[in-house]
Amino acid sequence: MDESNPVKVFNFWTFDKGVETPTLAPFKATREAILRTWHGKVAEGTEQGVDESELDTNGRYRRVASGWGELA
Repeated sequence: MDESNPVKVFNFWTFDKGVETPTLAPFKATREAILRTWHGKVAEGTEQGVDESELDTNGRYRRVASGWGELA
C-alpha cells in the first residue's frame, strides 16, 4: 500500500430489511460514503487505513484476498 494519501474505511450496518434487522455490509467504506450512499450506521472501532486509490467511485473498499498475511 502506498501511504501517500491514506483514508479511513469502516464496517457498517445497513437497514435494507428494516430497523429491526440491521445487516453488516460485506465491505468497508469511508464514513462519508456510508452516510451519503448507503444511509448506514458506522461500526465504530472498525476503522482501517487504506490508500485512496484502493477505493471505488462510491468510496467502497473491498479487500482482495491474496492468501498471504503477516506472520506473527
